[in-house]
Amino acid sequence: MTSFLKVYSKWMDFIVQVIKIVVAIALVIMTIVTFVEVIRRYAFGLSFVWAEELTRFLLVGVTFIGGAAAYKIGGMACFDLVITHFGKGKIKFTKTFKIIDNLLIALFSVYLAYNGFSYSFAPMVTRMSSAGLKLNMTFVYITIPIGFALIVLFAIEQILKTITEKEGDE
Repeated sequence: MTSFLKVYSKWMDFIVQVIKIVVAIALVIMTIVTFVEVIRRYAFGLSFVWAEELTRFLLVGVTFIGGAAAYKIGGMACFDLVITHFGKGKIKFTKTFKIIDNLLIALFSVYLAYNGFSYSFAPMVTRMSSAGLKLNMTFVYITIPIGFALIVLFAIEQILKTITEKEGDE
């Protein structure tokens, strides 16, 4: 099981690195488009029709896909306070609570990913396109269930790591 976990963890680490690069590129694009839009609007009285829409869509993608990466690296709010307060010296409690915590996160994320994929490919959504970019709205909505599906993968890794860690590994 530990060799599987090592390979799985390497894949998850690779996915996080890709997410970090994609999020960084999206943030740069958002910053440049917003800066240019502010200059155009206030200096020339002109505005790109698609600029605000692009920034909003990129923000949605950064939020959900970047949020999955934040969960993986431990950057999300968690039950750490409860674990550290009640779990001092109680390794079995700490491990059990970590497993339950990640299991609940995984189950909730499975539910949201499933419903998100269903909604993203619903006929109502697939027929919609954005006003400014003329982009099919499925491409915008799909970032939400992808983010939750990634959280499921990362939660599985956390559960497996918690199960296989030795008493001195914490």
